[in-house]
Amino acid sequence: MDIFFVLVVSVVTMPTDFKYIGHFTSCDQADLYMELHIPDKVESRCLLEDYIYLPTDIKKRVITIHDESKGFLSDGMY
Repeated sequence: MDIFFVLVVSVVTMPTDFKYIGHFTSCDQADLYMELHIPDKVESRCLLEDYIYLPTDIKKRVITIHDESKGFLSDGMY
């Protein structure tokens, strides 16, 4: 499974402090996760991992969601 997309969100009025949420197989999957688990988000970004800076010490959090479902499947730390 290819995990290329990274979701970051901000829950403050001035969205300058984005928080790493996890890695996803697609932005559709990231948006669904955000809709289910972060309803108070102010702004979000789903970005290709190759084009952003992530700290080298970050624990990669892979999140997968069933296709055609609203259920959370797994959350692996790598």
